Amino acid sequence: MVLRPRRLSAVALVVTAAVVLLSGCVGQPPGTARDVLGSPDPGRADVQHDGPEPTAMHLEDGVEVWDLTGTPSVEAFGVDTDGGSPVRNAVAAFSSTDDRPARFLLPGDRVVDLPVGEVIVTVDDFPDGLTDSSGQVITPAGRSFVLQVEGPSTSGAAAGVEAYRHALGAAALPTSAADELQEKVDSVPSIDETETSGRLGASTDVPVPDGMSAALSSRFRPSDTTPTFRMQFFVSWAPVPIP
Repeated sequence: MVLRPRRLSAVALVVTAAVVLLSGCVGQPPGTARDVLGSPDPGRADVQHDGPEPTAMHLEDGVEVWDLTGTPSVEAFGVDTDGGSPVRNAVAAFSSTDDRPARFLLPGDRVVDLPVGEVIVTVDDFPDGLTDSSGQVITPAGRSFVLQVEGPSTSGAAAGVEAYRHALGAAALPTSAADELQEKVDSVPSIDETETSGRLGASTDVPVPDGMSAALSSRFRPSDTTPTFRMQFFVSWAPVPIP
């Protein structure tokens, strides 16, 4: 896989309180392109990743496979913490101009197949956890990992709803959320660029064991003349001990 620059999506995440790219390639001067999977494939989309090789990802028959069944770690996701302690908003990203095939392996033999443009992992340390104004713990002490996947975009309401329905079915998830997405589309009385640009959409939880959460969603901006639907996949883990 050849690495080339690409603009990264802005990511705003509040760890655990809400459902949910790297510099310096190891062994090479900064900015040097290299194949993070160790197996160049001219048929694949060019991918940018600056940082250590992720041990949880490999290439299989042209598909980018992420094994999310183990305990999350910076090594697994190729995160460069830059020696910081505690780690604050350390980010690893695998970004391509064109969508590329990817597969996410989850506990319980659950598989999510999704074309992706970006796979983003954010790591934060919370030595003392996080509490709200009342003192209630909202994030236990430990190291938090959040994975966000930016999937394909689809133009037009009918195509957007159908793409979401297909993605849900491919992951063996209930497709009723596609009906919910259609209801959201139908609830927009008119397209008005002066109205809020906030996004509407639907989300489906992916069954995973306790200590982990996952969801597949599709969202659109109602103020767009032709709504563009963006598929997303989120995974978060309960904090693990800080090394």
